[in-house]
Order: sequence, then C-alpha cells, then structure tokens
Amino acid sequence: MNQWNTLVEAIKEEDQLLRRYLTSLPRSAREDHGPDGTLSFKETLGHIAFWDDFTVQFFQCKLDTASCMLPPPVEFEKRSREALIRIRPLPFGEVLARYLESTGALIDFLKAHWNELTERERHDFWVPLKHRRHHRISLGQAMGLGEVDGADEGLDRMAAGA
Repeated sequence: MNQWNTLVEAIKEEDQLLRRYLTSLPRSAREDHGPDGTLSFKETLGHIAFWDDFTVQFFQCKLDTASCMLPPPVEFEKRSREALIRIRPLPFGEVLARYLESTGALIDFLKAHWNELTERERHDFWVPLKHRRHHRISLGQAMGLGEVDGADEGLDRMAAGA
C-alpha cells in the first residue's frame, strides 16, 4: 500500500470511529460538554470540518497559485475559536453534514493531488489525521464513550506502514 492509500484509509477509519461514537451517544448529549469542558460532539465535528476545509483550501492554493491567493498568516487559535462561535447556533445535522463534506473533500484532494505534492507537503497531510485522532480520543474519554477495541492498534499499524 502506498502512502496516500495508507493515509486515506487511516482518515476513513478515524471517521468510522467518530461515527460509531455518534451512534452510541444519546441525541440529547450531542451538544453537551465533557466534565472538564471538553468540546461537545457537535463542536468537535465542526472544529474538524473547519480545519479540514482550511487544509484543502490552503493546499489547493499552493498547487494553483494563479487561481487563488494563499490566506495570509493568522493566529490559528483565533480562527479556531471564531469557527466554533459560528457553528454553535447551527443545528447538529448541518454541522454533521459539513463534517462529512469536509472529510470527503480532504480524501478527494489526497487522491487527486498526492503526486503533485512535495515530500514535505505529503508529510504535512498527516497533521489532519493526528488532529482528528486527538479529538476523537479526547471526546471518547470525556463523554465516557470508551475506546473501540483494537482501533488504535490498527491505526498505529497503518501509520507505521507509511
């Protein structure tokens, strides 16, 4: 399996684990924060969607500088907080749809443009996977959803093969 396949499969696996959490979480708890103030399930999906969208847009602009300008350097934490403020009033279904769309866009971008990326850029695409995984694990712990047996070992093997 080549690197982009490994990365795409790992992103898909993380997505499936988040979806399993969704099915095990009562509807009434989707917007509840964890006991330590952890992002709610809805906020987590919105946060991941925002950053996946940003990543795709950033690399699309890097590959085609004639069609768009790279966004100026900004305070990433500030952008993240602003994105969370924008998603809070949205219905859960809309945030979920944005998450699903951004996940698909990230995977489609990798499939279509992997060979156009430099080694450094390819390496940078592991960051969204780690980011997604970090939030999935934090969410599971905070919401008492537990771990899916063997999931992290499988993802560790996928990452080691890259």
